[in-house]
Amino acid sequence: MVRPNSPDAIHIPPVVKPLAPYIKSRQETLHIRQVLTSYLRSFIEFDDQSSDLSQSHLSLCASTDVVNGVKRIPPDLPGLRKDYLKALAANVAARKEFALASENIASLRRQRTFPNRPSDDDLQEPGTELREYLALLRDRRRYTKLQVFQNYLEEIKTRDAGSLDDVDNDGEQMLLPEVDTEAGRNGTETDMDELVHRLERAVVSARTQLDRQKQLFDKAKAQHDPRVETSGAKAQALQKTRDELVQWVEERLVGQGDPDESLLQELPPEEIEDAQRGLENRKIQITEQYAAYLGARRDLLDAASRACQPVNVAPKPPSRSTNKNELVMAEIPPPNPIDVLSYTNENLVPLLKSQKSLALQKTYLSGLLSKEKSTTLRALNRLSDESHLLPEYPTPARQSRFKHAAATFDLRNQTQASDQTLDEVVGLAEAWAFASNAAAANEQDFVQQKIALGTEVAQDARQTLTSVCKTLNQDLGEVMLEGQENRSSKGMSRGGSRIEKQPRGPWSSLNGRVGVVE
Repeated sequence: MVRPNSPDAIHIPPVVKPLAPYIKSRQETLHIRQVLTSYLRSFIEFDDQSSDLSQSHLSLCASTDVVNGVKRIPPDLPGLRKDYLKALAANVAARKEFALASENIASLRRQRTFPNRPSDDDLQEPGTELREYLALLRDRRRYTKLQVFQNYLEEIKTRDAGSLDDVDNDGEQMLLPEVDTEAGRNGTETDMDELVHRLERAVVSARTQLDRQKQLFDKAKAQHDPRVETSGAKAQALQKTRDELVQWVEERLVGQGDPDESLLQELPPEEIEDAQRGLENRKIQITEQYAAYLGARRDLLDAASRACQPVNVAPKPPSRSTNKNELVMAEIPPPNPIDVLSYTNENLVPLLKSQKSLALQKTYLSGLLSKEKSTTLRALNRLSDESHLLPEYPTPARQSRFKHAAATFDLRNQTQASDQTLDEVVGLAEAWAFASNAAAANEQDFVQQKIALGTEVAQDARQTLTSVCKTLNQDLGEVMLEGQENRSSKGMSRGGSRIEKQPRGPWSSLNGRVGVVE
């Protein structure tokens, strides 16, 4: 028998058969809604839990006035339900804040309406009510004044200003009194009328002064209108400015004088003559070079014009009878422009291309070399900063005691190496080479000193051993040979039997058996 809640109990078309697990009946949908409602209602606090609204699943969509609060939301609650409970809690908090603010505003209104009746909150501070009442009185007084000012200003704008001259004399002496805002002071109606009257007169006076200032400004503008000026006045002004500038420049030049005269007075006459002679020779050389340049340019232009002109082949003149001894000279035809262009295409264009390729290769190689040079410089500078060798063995030119000698050596070799400039990489490499050579020489000297010292110590030790052996009546060679035999037989005697050796020398009889007869 099929259950009523199963999908088979519902008539499902064959098309939507694959969606059968996701299709629910009305009873199942209502049951799911009731379960969700009861689960969410367990986190919500209503005004009346026994009401029909709180028991229905539609209570979640109803007004939130019946909700008092929301319990703690569990962290494992799914997203949409968790968001709903958070929004509901925020709504409840906002409604509570709104109700509290409304109560505060209502209490303030009641205090202002009935100032003699103290409220429960102000029993502890009686001065608060008085301060609030005084502030209310000040606000009302200011509001009344502003309304009066606004009304009178509107009337002044619409009123015809006919008698402005009579009011002008008194307008400058008009001063607005300061508004006294002391507590408990109420303005009378006469003071208000006088204040309004003074304000009206001040406004009228200000307007009159504004009109007068506008008239004076228009009059001055008409008198000094730049469009009225003629071109003659402009020309005269420019001429005057030019004359003043010229006069100022002349005065400056006269005051400063010629700076070359003082230099010429300081030089001897022989040097002046040599300088003049060199200047004349230079002028002659420049003139000759310019004349040669003009001649070469003229020849080049003639050759180019002849090459570009069309070749007109003249008809051969009739042959004339000549003597037998006279040779017949054939006319040499001019070169063909096509041959000239072919020569250019065959020889000059490839040469130009090869030159361009060489220039590009040179540029690329120079860029590559400069990049590698900068990399090498950075590496050498870093190594020189980190090295302990260069500070210990600097080049002689950097040492204080060799500076004079290095300067003298540079002066001697300046004429020989004037065209050669020392590269920075070469300088750093020379510093490293000098430091390494100096360190190697110093190390070699130290080793030689140690070897000599060791040799002396060994000789002294040998002499000491010789004297000891003589004292013990022993031969040094035999003692050394015996020591070598002992060292060689030490490894063999570890695993085998122990061989007892008879002592030798003058102490051989001291073996503990002195005076014992065997």
